[in-house]
Amino acid sequence: MADYEERVKLVKEQLRLAIYFAREFMDVLGKEKALEIIEKAWIKYGADNWKGRLQGVPPEDILKVMGEWFKAQEKVRSELKVVEATPERLSIEFTRCPQYDVCQEMGVPEICQKYCDSDYGAATLINPKLKMIRDKELAYGADLCNHCWVMEE
Repeated sequence: MADYEERVKLVKEQLRLAIYFAREFMDVLGKEKALEIIEKAWIKYGADNWKGRLQGVPPEDILKVMGEWFKAQEKVRSELKVVEATPERLSIEFTRCPQYDVCQEMGVPEICQKYCDSDYGAATLINPKLKMIRDKELAYGADLCNHCWVMEE
């Protein structure tokens, strides 16, 4: 698997066109309205990504399967740490974020902030009982991102 710098290059290619669109939206629609639209798009994108990985998984196994996916990623991504992975709770931490690094480099860190903000809405679209909890985000100046998902009863 690619090291972090290679991942940043890959993410930059993946995000480049979207960032150009985002800049135009902000110029034409105004920053606030554009960021609102961008966050909605990120929510749908994030939910669709997980729904593909979780297709056919019963609700009670969602966190288990997500935990297995992150544990596999942890082996090849030094910036990722799985803190807790149980059927009831999944907690991970990122010490670096290629999406944030790319957005910051391209002068639009607020695009990544909306990417991060979208995790809450995406969780609900994956399953209405799935809740995202986080109090630290690299995109907002923290030294790490902590993600925690819990399945409400």
